[in-house]
Amino acid sequence: MEALEIVPYLCQSNITVLCFDFPGCGLSEGEFISLGWHERDDLDVIVEYMRVNRNVSTVGLWGRSMGAVTCLLHGDRDPGIAGMVLDSPFSNLRKLVDELAKKYTKVPNFLLSAAVWAVKKSIKSRADFDIEKLSPIDHVQKCFIPAMFGAGIQDDFIDPQHAQDLYEKYAGDKNIV
Repeated sequence: MEALEIVPYLCQSNITVLCFDFPGCGLSEGEFISLGWHERDDLDVIVEYMRVNRNVSTVGLWGRSMGAVTCLLHGDRDPGIAGMVLDSPFSNLRKLVDELAKKYTKVPNFLLSAAVWAVKKSIKSRADFDIEKLSPIDHVQKCFIPAMFGAGIQDDFIDPQHAQDLYEKYAGDKNIV
């Protein structure tokens, strides 16, 4: 079942649902995505808006892939979140890049390192963030929001071990499926 298929059930339970695309994703405008780094600030604004202007008493987050990473990066800054559903998050961007390069290319490690350095430099100057610091696993030990981690055994993009690693280090109540 896809996320949007669940919306009618949530609404029947008198749960307010706000769905959005991050800048540069889906139908949203924007030149860059930062895989959660800047998106966590966007999420902060949305959550605050819901709390202040929409009379919402409890906020839960549900993110998939980059959305799940965004939730994790936001979660240690906002202990007022009631719960999180984290579908297929990556634990560390550099680890994911290395895994994907090994899986889909035959590039030697020294060339991969050089390419990552060049990409890192370009991203830093154009999108203002350091890809080496995009590491959700560095945030989970400070997050106590109840969380459900999910990973697909046959996911061929983000290895389920990422969710498992995050789950094992997560400080709050947790479950994994």
